[in-house]
Amino acid sequence: YLVDHNYLGRDLSTTFPLQLSFVCPFDGMDPRLSTQEKPVLYSETYYHDQRWWRNPTEKGFNYYQYRMMRIMRQNYAKGSIAIDPGLLRQQAAGTAKGADSGRNLARCIINGEVFDLTDYIASNGAPFVVVPDGQSNSSSFNRQFLDSNVVTMFEEKRGQDISEAWNTYFGSNSNMRNLHYQCLRGAFYVGKVDQRKSTRCYAANYLLLAGSIALVSIIFFKFLAALQLSSRREPEPGDRFVLMNVPCYTEGEDSLKSTIDSMAKTKYDDKRKLLFIVCDGMIMGSGNDRPTPRIVLDILGVDRDQDSEALSYIALGEGSKEHNMAKVYSGLYEVSGHVVPYLVIAKCGTPQERTRPGNRGKRDSQIMLMGFFNKVHFDLPMTPLELEIYHQIKNVIGVSPALYEYVLMIDADTVVMPDSLNRMVRSMLHDVKIMGLCGETRLANAKSSWITMMQVYEYFISHHLTKAFESLFGSVTCLPGCFCMYRIRSVDGRPLLISKEVIADYKENNVDTLHKKNLLHLGEDRYLTTLMLKHYPYYKNKFNAEAQCMTNAPDSWKVLMSQRRRWINSTVHNLFELVFLPQMCGFCCFSMRFVVFIDLISTIIMPATLVYLAYLVYQLTNPDSNTSYISLYLLAGIYGMQALIFILKRQWQHIGWMIVYLLAIPYFTFILPVYSFWHFDDFSWGNTRMVVGESGRKHMYVVDNEKFDTSTVPVRKWSDYEQELMWDAGTPSQYGSDVGSRHGALSQARPGSAVGNYPKSMGNAFMPTYPTSNASVYMDSGLTYAPGSNLTVRAHPMQPGHATPVGSPPQQHAYSGDAYDVMSYAAGSPMQPEYAPFAHMPPAYDPRASQIMHNAHGQAFGPNMAQRAASPMGMLPDYFPQGPVTDEAIAVHVASIIATADLMTTSKKQVREQLARDLNLSPDDVRARHAFINSCITTELAKRTGA
Repeated sequence: YLVDHNYLGRDLSTTFPLQLSFVCPFDGMDPRLSTQEKPVLYSETYYHDQRWWRNPTEKGFNYYQYRMMRIMRQNYAKGSIAIDPGLLRQQAAGTAKGADSGRNLARCIINGEVFDLTDYIASNGAPFVVVPDGQSNSSSFNRQFLDSNVVTMFEEKRGQDISEAWNTYFGSNSNMRNLHYQCLRGAFYVGKVDQRKSTRCYAANYLLLAGSIALVSIIFFKFLAALQLSSRREPEPGDRFVLMNVPCYTEGEDSLKSTIDSMAKTKYDDKRKLLFIVCDGMIMGSGNDRPTPRIVLDILGVDRDQDSEALSYIALGEGSKEHNMAKVYSGLYEVSGHVVPYLVIAKCGTPQERTRPGNRGKRDSQIMLMGFFNKVHFDLPMTPLELEIYHQIKNVIGVSPALYEYVLMIDADTVVMPDSLNRMVRSMLHDVKIMGLCGETRLANAKSSWITMMQVYEYFISHHLTKAFESLFGSVTCLPGCFCMYRIRSVDGRPLLISKEVIADYKENNVDTLHKKNLLHLGEDRYLTTLMLKHYPYYKNKFNAEAQCMTNAPDSWKVLMSQRRRWINSTVHNLFELVFLPQMCGFCCFSMRFVVFIDLISTIIMPATLVYLAYLVYQLTNPDSNTSYISLYLLAGIYGMQALIFILKRQWQHIGWMIVYLLAIPYFTFILPVYSFWHFDDFSWGNTRMVVGESGRKHMYVVDNEKFDTSTVPVRKWSDYEQELMWDAGTPSQYGSDVGSRHGALSQARPGSAVGNYPKSMGNAFMPTYPTSNASVYMDSGLTYAPGSNLTVRAHPMQPGHATPVGSPPQQHAYSGDAYDVMSYAAGSPMQPEYAPFAHMPPAYDPRASQIMHNAHGQAFGPNMAQRAASPMGMLPDYFPQGPVTDEAIAVHVASIIATADLMTTSKKQVREQLARDLNLSPDDVRARHAFINSCITTELAKRTGA
């Protein structure tokens, strides 16, 4: 019916005349007054007219006004007519076009609503008097019923907002104000003011537009940064010393071997790289038949009969966990023609640990490396473990730790491409302001399941868009721990990764807030990047797309949820830290700080993004909705530019991966963020741990939270420790001693050193044999692999595996001031007299390369000429023996020295020196009785410590 009579979209107000006396119930209101004339007989208006003239009763009844219109307003009203304030001013001035052209309309605004008194003012009251048929409609009586001041407001302020005057006039008479408002609203209402073009709406629109432009600009610049269409050229070989740090936990043998082999096979000088592997505890991973340290040692070819002494260090942990112990192994690893030195640190824990012994987390492994090189740089006192690491690197591997400039951090399930290391080093050399660098991480198991397929596109785009764009600012906010490189110190010697400020923040042990837990427990790798940007804002973190590695992505929902929970939560907290860094590159909205803020907001509102996309789809499918196509244009531009990257880089496969990712958008943008935010405080803390014993039964162990006194771990400077090593190594009688090296003395066979751990291709170079031909040893700074060199090897008869090349002139050490010339200091023939006491010394102790063997005038001297400094041993017995000194006198005097000495600062060497001075023992006597003196010292130490 409505369609047939063409009612749709038309103003039908005149079809339903209203009774004026009902909406304007003033005293004495004449019911004949009306705003609409009497309708034509039998017209549409006539059938709906229920005014007084059709029902001339005292009260009257208007069905449409009291019944029908109320139902319409309550159930079917969709809104009000919007009137532009500019149009009101034009209508008041008579300049409006259309039906009201030339008329000066008396329309005004009251509290956001528009009312029209044009006809009322023109007629000096109600425009019409409507009476029943047959009666006179004489208008000789007063038609005015509104307050004259109200009429004056409309007449004088046409097209204006009179809300203030209205409220002022009726301020003290609320009844009259309500009565007049009811009358205006019922009889003279036009619509509401259209605010869509007002300043506040325009400001909001322009802010949204500016935000959209900013987002599109960021995406566009990310697109430009991702292009990088330069040719892939092989860089020149690097010549800097590099550490390749691999933290291990529960990885399997195949994964560990792939990682170690890939590092060894990198196209970089083997003698200038060091595999620095840290096994985080004596842990047996799921599916493994051996603990992780044993797997690593088996891969490297370390004999199971060899063992190393557990040495103490200060770890990250609470209570007694702050004390930890670890074993050190070193040697050479051969694979595919590469012979690479390695150093393995196996955390084994204290003897009291029963559950996960030695495990302190990945951050502890990183702090171990950073703290060690910090102490090397500043020549600070070291713990027993750090002294052993220093000894292994310098005296066994043959390179001073101070020479290493870069550290490549790799996860134990990552495979490094052969040219990646060289490309990263060349980037560092090209720009000395780069302090951190990462490459592209690709998925090795991309097609193993739908779960991994969903992640391929995300991995690619996060590197080639996000990291490539951040690299333009030199502020890559996340250097992934699975594959990144840090500069240990700047070219001018300033510590960077190993600075005390970075280490102090990174080794925070009091993790007592939710913010700290997310930073230090969930995203330690990202937090390390944040600290580097925080403390060194004028250095750069860059991305090198040509350096690549392969890793395995989670292939189960449970593992993926756990991984992304850590990533998302740590991202939020790290970005929150970066937002407050004032010195990030750029200014205002053209700064990395603004980009970080946008990333933070976008991470937080990710779930809302999916809701908005669902609403956008609803608008597109609903014909009655008013769709904003700007959002569609933005989405099309975003994914269109990404697809263009794939096309320009000829990565056609990623177009298919993008489609798979788009299908998984609900999971990545809603399920994962909501799950992560819900588990913002998902941390398990307590005093008990449940572990499975060897018999398969569960045991309850209570964690000892007693505060550990870190001062009980002895510390010494390397120079002092090295001097004692030299003294002990030059004493032949020591080789028969069974005294360990934890307190500074060299153990019998230096377990865990390079002894016995050598590649088969190196023949008998390290075997306890006599001169051989075609031996292959490390030369040239103690590391060059020289197959077929004609060296004769002399092995010490009491030290199997310690071989000294002889019969050829000594080679010049490239870094003689900083490192020992390991296995290449060939003794001349005949040997110089001052080196005679060292004729049988192992190659790791070259007296000519050690600064402690030179006096102030640069003249070399042997231990028999060494100056003995006074030792703070305390008060000694007031007697000196006459004649030959007996063993009994030595034992008594050692007991008196140990009884008064400070065991934290006293070494065995100092005891021997004090004994020699007090008893007038010659150096020959000390060497002859070296084993007996050591046994006395050991006995007295056991008595004093209660062992």
